[in-house]
Amino acid sequence: MRSEQRDKRVLVVLLFMLNIGTLSATTFYVTPSGAGLFNGSSWANAALGSSLQTTINSASTGDEIWVSAGTYYTTSGTNRAISFAMKDGVTIYGSFTGNETLLSQRMLSSGITSILSAEIGAAGIADNSYHTIHNVGLNTTAVLDGFVIKDANDNRVATANNGLGGGIYNDGDGLGNTCSPTIRNCVITNNQAVFGAGIFNNGSQSGTSSPIIINCVITLNNATTGGGGIDNFGLNGNASPTITNCIVYANTAAQRAGGMYCWGGDNGNANPVVLNTAFVNNSAVDGGAIVSDRLNSSSGSSGNSNPNFRNCIFWGNTASGVGPQFFILGGATFNATYSDVNLTAQSTPHVISGTVTGNINSDPLYSNISLGAGLDGKWMTSDDGMQLQNTSPCVDAGDDLGAFLTDIISNSRIVGAKVDMGPYENQTNVLSVNENTSNDNLKVFPNFSNGLFTIEINSIYEPIPYTISDIKGKFIENGKLTVRETTIDITKVETGIYFLKILDQTIRLIKQ
Repeated sequence: MRSEQRDKRVLVVLLFMLNIGTLSATTFYVTPSGAGLFNGSSWANAALGSSLQTTINSASTGDEIWVSAGTYYTTSGTNRAISFAMKDGVTIYGSFTGNETLLSQRMLSSGITSILSAEIGAAGIADNSYHTIHNVGLNTTAVLDGFVIKDANDNRVATANNGLGGGIYNDGDGLGNTCSPTIRNCVITNNQAVFGAGIFNNGSQSGTSSPIIINCVITLNNATTGGGGIDNFGLNGNASPTITNCIVYANTAAQRAGGMYCWGGDNGNANPVVLNTAFVNNSAVDGGAIVSDRLNSSSGSSGNSNPNFRNCIFWGNTASGVGPQFFILGGATFNATYSDVNLTAQSTPHVISGTVTGNINSDPLYSNISLGAGLDGKWMTSDDGMQLQNTSPCVDAGDDLGAFLTDIISNSRIVGAKVDMGPYENQTNVLSVNENTSNDNLKVFPNFSNGLFTIEINSIYEPIPYTISDIKGKFIENGKLTVRETTIDITKVETGIYFLKILDQTIRLIKQ
């Protein structure tokens, strides 16, 4: 009896302590000009923008920092070594208007409006901060959400710690070190470095840098050597981020990997897992979008560089040398399933490894591939040019496993039969093959075919007409079905996307 009473008292104390810990979590408010008492206790008493890093440093586990629209600079001086830094257990939210009382009131649909800038000193990038954000020793509880991260320039000669990572440098270099924060709803743009201009994940020398990156746009970053958008440096360590619902667009590298470099030599690992992400219009000499590399730092090759892409799109990337979409070194691999990969000019050994289930090689039909941010110039808004047209072959062509509930602009996922490829979910409900109609009287399969598709109709009281057209609306054939099951043969037409109209339904047929 006494033992039970003691256990109950212990439980009450633990619950009390837990409640104290929960109640003690604080939200701090920051605006560019501050307000009131400048102590960050409310929007009316917001901390001054120049004290943003001080506010982050003073926060405790469980605290949140709410940052309003405006530009926040790494320093008001000219010391290029000063940058922002995240903190374990602290979530930093940006893009508030400055009057919200609930996180749900934050409207990211108008674009990302809080800017972290490395623009210091004279106008132009030459004397800017080396990094906009420099993180050391973090885990995934360190969260940044809702910021534009821009203008850094680490143009120092590349060493173990210099010349690496302009926009975000996640430094997990060294035995036992880890730097794997969570980055969400951010635009990383206009940064420069020798390696990894947008993001550099340094997990070398038995360290780890495997951040979680969700709903982000990495664009217009320039590496003066390699890894324009992202560089995963897992040499003798581990740099294997998880990347979901992201866009890597129009980044450049003077040598290799305009989009993303993955180096896992010296028995290291660079094995990013990439889901529903688009690599578009990136450029380099070799590996316009991706370089996968397991060469050692001296000679030979070892370790792993096996990036894995699912529901992704590789289109419009260019290389003046070899491998416009991807370039492989030292026996590394490039793995892609349920992805749209332009294989033009890809040759051995720069080919997809292993299974290629669900892959296609067709123009994704973006609404405006040359104007990714849309007419408003703001990424992650309703007019983004990287959205799929209704007739895109990437609609309903992905794999649902692990798909998020929403896309990069918070639209619902899996609107039709299956999740779309890429970060945007087309909101027009065009049925894909293998999907039944609402009254379960029609089925068309298989999902991908060489041109033979089977139609099953549960009951036919009269001949049912159908038509087939191509992706441009050109008529292919028509007919009438009078049997319960029949096969439609389009083997004589070119590989691509076709549309079957039957029983007031439009069904997408993908001919491989």
